[in-house]
Formats: sequence, structure tokens, C-alpha cells
Amino acid sequence: MTVKSPFKAQLSGTRAIATLAICTACLFAGVASAADKPVYALGALFPLTGPNAVYGTLFSQGADLAVEHINADADFDGRLNIHYEDSQALPQPAVVGMNKLVNVDGVKFVLSAFSGVSQAIAPIGNRSHVLMVNGGGVSPELAIGGYFLNDIPLSDDEVNALLPHVVNDMGVKKLAVIHVNDPFGNGVNKVIKQRCEELGCSVVSEISIDPGSTSFQSEVVKLRVARADAIYIASYGQQQNVIAKQLRDGGIRTQLLSYSAFGIPATQKLKATQGAIYTAEHIDYDANDMTRRFLKDFQARYGTRPNYYQINYYNAVRIYADLIARLHEEGREITGENLSAALHDIETFDVVGGPISFRDDGTVQMPIEINQIEDGASKVLKTVEMTE
Repeated sequence: MTVKSPFKAQLSGTRAIATLAICTACLFAGVASAADKPVYALGALFPLTGPNAVYGTLFSQGADLAVEHINADADFDGRLNIHYEDSQALPQPAVVGMNKLVNVDGVKFVLSAFSGVSQAIAPIGNRSHVLMVNGGGVSPELAIGGYFLNDIPLSDDEVNALLPHVVNDMGVKKLAVIHVNDPFGNGVNKVIKQRCEELGCSVVSEISIDPGSTSFQSEVVKLRVARADAIYIASYGQQQNVIAKQLRDGGIRTQLLSYSAFGIPATQKLKATQGAIYTAEHIDYDANDMTRRFLKDFQARYGTRPNYYQINYYNAVRIYADLIARLHEEGREITGENLSAALHDIETFDVVGGPISFRDDGTVQMPIEINQIEDGASKVLKTVEMTE
């Protein structure tokens, strides 16, 4: 019995109560299922409510499909089960959820998302020896190491791939940055200033905004006065869409730049974002049999092509399954310490999009795509190979 994703229809009546009782019991690693197989829980701290719930939906789609595939394949003696907690994309609810996952549910592996959330829970996971994988937050400050991993490139890689293109190929000499005042936005702004100075580009305006802001009239005035050649938006969720719309409504036609958050459908369909250029990790959709299976089954279930967020969380769950399988082969207990040791023993994981490995600081090295939004979809302009 598997705990359902929060985005699926709920059972009702007596059957729902009975099912919930069974599923709650199964959340603990090593508890036998109805088929007398141990059920290995993993936690997921995703925004299930609030303005960033759209990301929670995207993330869970990849994670849920991974669990389905892994349980069907039966590569080890046991089944996976995801326990979701609502982070709301905010540090405080995430800490509450993380403490519940670790201290009540006893999970040894947690999926994280958003930079502020990830920074807030990392000390808990490192202290409790719980392996964590972030597939959505991109702040440079997430190179935390220890038990914290990122299977998404961080924004310093994205900025380092993008700025040479916009400066050298597009002729941008004056850049403005509007960024959310949190670990992600502040980190991106810092990297942009450093890289611009190296490339001979000037940051003519830096505007910090509150994560909850929804009106940017004064910011639009400042950006109009700055007369930048391009404006970099470092926000996420509904806020990034509002910023783009209010910039265009305010008469600003300047080239928009951003990072991987601009790859979500809700942003790409906006009239205001057409022509925007953004970076994202490169995915080889014909890399291996796993990738082709994922692509086929994902499109059949959700009726759309998956993006990198869904792939990242599918891969994160796959990594957990690979670690469990390794420990089973060696006859070792599924603990956080043993999962971490197995991670270093395996080194390279065959996942959707091709093999990946992690640096000592918990970051992943991957090629970066430079994309442009056209007619509600992405067009790849260039792929940049990232080096150490």
C-alpha cells in the first residue's frame, strides 16, 4: 500500500480511514507490507499550498512516477513509499516538516526544493544523518556538502553559462537585476555582479524585492530610468510572472533574462515572457532505456513532455533505490550513514538523461542550455559544457 500523492483524488468513508491507517504504518522503513516486503519511506518537502504550489505539482509528478517504476521493477526486496510534507516554499514550515519526517516518521532520505527551504533543513539532515537531495533550488549557497546533495546545477553554473553569451554574442553592456531578497536571489545577484565585472559588463541597477511582493510599480520606474540593455529576473513561481507582466505593462521592452524557473509552463505561456532568454540543465532525452521509458510513461500519464524539475525528482528517487539495492547486496542496514557510504562507493549513477556524479560539495556538474521562449515553448540557442 503506497501513500498517495497529495495531488491525487482521496478515498472516502470507512475505506479511506482503513487505507490511511495502513499507509501510516507503512511509512517507517523496514515495516512489512501486505506482501511481507519491507517498505522504505522517503520524505518530500514540497510546496503543496500557497503561490508556489505549482512547483509542488511538478516535483511530485516525477517522484511519484519513479516510485511506481521502482516498485514495479522490484530490483530489491522491498517497496518505496513517499511521505509528503507541505513546505509552502518557506523555511519555517519546512523546518517543522523536516523535524516530523526525521523524528516521527524516521525517514533516512528526503527530497528538498527551494533555496531557503534547503538551507533551513540542511543542518537538521546533517545532524541527524539523513541524506537530502535538492532538485529545484539553485542558490550558490546550496553547495553545502555532508548529507546534502543537489541533482540540479546551481545558479553560479547557470550565470557563468549565460553571461558570456549575452555580453559577447548579444552585445549587452548594461545589465539590471531584480531579485528576491532570500538566499537564492541574493546569491544570484552576487554571482552576476562578479561575472559581469570579469566580462566588462556593468550592473546598472540592483533591485531587491520581498518574496511576498505582488506590486512592482516603483521597481518598474527604477528599471525604466536605468536604461539597461537587459533585465535579469531572479524570482520564482507566480511572482516571476507578475514581474514580467508589470514590466511589459509599464512599457519596458528590454530583453528579459532568467534561470531555470522560466522553464515552467505557467511562465512560458505568458505573452510578457515571449522572447525571454533563460538557462537550464541540458537533458539528453535519448540517453538510455531508462530515459526513453520515463519519457513514454510520463507523456502517457500527464499528456505533456517532462521538464528538468520532474526529471530531477525522478532521478533523486532512483538514486535512493540504487543505494538501497547496494546495501541489500552487501547485507547492510538501511541507515543514513550507510546510505551516504554507498553514495560514495557507487560514485556514478545511471539515471534519466545519462550518468551523473556528485562533487565533494554535493553539487552536480552538467551541461547548461541557453533557451529562448517562443510561442509558449522553449527553443535551445546553445548548449554550454561546464568545467570545474
